[in-house]
Amino acid sequence: MNLIFNAEALRPPITGVGNYSFYLLEQYLKRNCFDKIECFTGTHWQSGREQLDATTALKARGGHDSHSAWEKLAGEIRLAVGHIPGTKALYDSIMDWRFEGYANAMPDAIYHETNYILKPYAGPSVTTVHDLSHIRYPDCHSSNVIDWLGNNLAATLDRADRIITVSNIIREELLEHYRVSEDKVVTIYEGVDDRYKPRSGDDVQSALTPLGLKQKQYVLLTATLEPRKGIDVLLDAWSLLPLNLRQAFPLVITGSSGWRNSGLVDRIEAFIKEGTVHHLGYVQADLLPYLFSGASVFSYPSVYEGFGLPVLDAMRSGVPVICRAGTSMAEFAEGACVLCDTGDAEELAFHLERLLESPEERAGWAARGREQAGKFSWTRCADETLAIYRTIT
Repeated sequence: MNLIFNAEALRPPITGVGNYSFYLLEQYLKRNCFDKIECFTGTHWQSGREQLDATTALKARGGHDSHSAWEKLAGEIRLAVGHIPGTKALYDSIMDWRFEGYANAMPDAIYHETNYILKPYAGPSVTTVHDLSHIRYPDCHSSNVIDWLGNNLAATLDRADRIITVSNIIREELLEHYRVSEDKVVTIYEGVDDRYKPRSGDDVQSALTPLGLKQKQYVLLTATLEPRKGIDVLLDAWSLLPLNLRQAFPLVITGSSGWRNSGLVDRIEAFIKEGTVHHLGYVQADLLPYLFSGASVFSYPSVYEGFGLPVLDAMRSGVPVICRAGTSMAEFAEGACVLCDTGDAEELAFHLERLLESPEERAGWAARGREQAGKFSWTRCADETLAIYRTIT
């Protein structure tokens, strides 16, 4: 059996959907479970091995630089045409044509679309729907994204032989908003990289020293700077904490720049001048496990996620986590995270202060989180996804 795998989410910067795609592809190549894996990059085709090697190198460089001059040029073209009326649709149709011709020439193949919208293909197909934020929180997206999903998702759901969601919350939302048969939609939880584990000692401090950090003496947030992530609430909560506590445990923010964030950036800059916030931007993949394990607390105030992989990474690293109740993170944590029942900054500040002032409290939540995180792996995610493929062959 052959696999057609959409790797567009592996273009920089690599965020949640990209990590999902990367780890699935890595598992498939480790197992050698397909005769051939062909990846579509959004502009051209390459083998699964070539794609994995290119993405691994990209992540090692910090996740921003394109792998080749062709990819850089293609990225510039995509950006340019996106601002010219009508040209984006033309560009997309040309790329769909390139996809369709190659994909339909592959015998005995399954197509997995890891990023929502199926491309033209006559054979069996699976799509992964990560969330419905374009419906739930449209103000958090550009008009291009809302139009793309709004105009195409219903047809994709009708065409797909199976639909994967990454949490039951998203599965229920999908069934509520679209006419889809229940037995066609299955939840498969994401996994966690084995590199995320409790660490201590000189190797952690060696990684943290160039960043001006000391292990177990900072609060961590890893998230794209955009409205849906609740970073404004975290900054409000941060301002409510005693100054001496903020100085003893500075807030460290990492992640891509996102959009609609000029106000957030200004507020972060003010805290940086105060000396209580470090803004690291996009961090290299090899550094992240050390940054997670070195944290005292991981605060993830996002109001809505399909899954919320950073929360699982922190739990696996032995770090106590604070996140929102009623979210997918609360779903998979199953009581192993500190939950904020409201979106109030006062409640988040209360939980932060309680954890930062009590090593015993931190240790208890860290232990519970690590035990719960042990139930999740990319091996399991790949096993369950492969089982879905087999149902449509």
